[in-house]
Amino acid sequence: MCSAVSETETIPAPAPVPAAIMPGRNLPGARRWLVLTGFLVASGIAVAALGEMPTRPYVLFWLIGLAWLLSWRNEHPVARFVFDWLPVLVIAAGYDLVRSRAVDLIPRAVTDPQLRFDEFLFGGVVPTIRLQDALVDRGTPHWWDYPVWVMYLSHFVVTPAIAVWLYVRHRDWFRRYAFLILGVCLAGFATYFILPAVPPWLASRDGALGPTTRVVHAVWDSLGIESAAKVFDGDAKLANPVAALPSLHAAWPFMTLLFLWRKVGRWRWLLVAYNAAMVFVLVYGAEHYFSDILLGWIYAVVIFVVVNRVIDDRAARARARSDSP
Repeated sequence: MCSAVSETETIPAPAPVPAAIMPGRNLPGARRWLVLTGFLVASGIAVAALGEMPTRPYVLFWLIGLAWLLSWRNEHPVARFVFDWLPVLVIAAGYDLVRSRAVDLIPRAVTDPQLRFDEFLFGGVVPTIRLQDALVDRGTPHWWDYPVWVMYLSHFVVTPAIAVWLYVRHRDWFRRYAFLILGVCLAGFATYFILPAVPPWLASRDGALGPTTRVVHAVWDSLGIESAAKVFDGDAKLANPVAALPSLHAAWPFMTLLFLWRKVGRWRWLLVAYNAAMVFVLVYGAEHYFSDILLGWIYAVVIFVVVNRVIDDRAARARARSDSP
């Protein structure tokens, strides 16, 4: 009997399936544009139902959704860069959303819980009062108030700079760090809506706390930069004066400490020193109660554990799938 295929004849291997159309590899071609079209149609229906154009924070979130659809699993360098940095845009949009709702949040902002906690913890007098009685001149800022001012503003520079360094030098660390910072921010934003809280400088103005000086505002004022002084003076149109609990000024450096602790070796002292200096600046400058800072640290620890566990579990499942025959 003759076999269907001779011994010298070989069966041609099946043609490889292009990666662009392999299911699960990306969202290419028609599928991507179909999802994008659905997103745009749903957006149009939502705007029509509202009867008006959404405000800026919601437009920012819409743009983030559009960027995510265009860049998700897209290997083009520009698309990958956009996708990698989407958490930063989410944080910016979240800040803007919280700020836009400040006027509605101020009337129900709480004062007593964080104030009483600090009094209980520090022998009946909040540490801001003790520090300012010893170091603050109610008139002109002292020379040391300018380093305090720089330290406070470093919040807006140090964490983004570390993210850029990670992106350039340690890309495998970057995405995890970005999700950790994003997680603690989203938890903070949610708390600002649920439990808006009055900081020490505003409690002083309302008569719930003894006289304090908002040091950062005093320095801006001494520099003659009125527009910045207005922001730090609590103008609800430009900032949210009741977004105090938890302190993201404390949570970001502490999250960075947790993330880099095992990675930087002998430079750990810098992480500790920066966190300690930020605590002093926030309390001395009347920006936050210590309870605000403590809650920021708690949020950082919880988010650090949860996000790392989720990422590690997903990575383990992906390795198991790739190892299975």
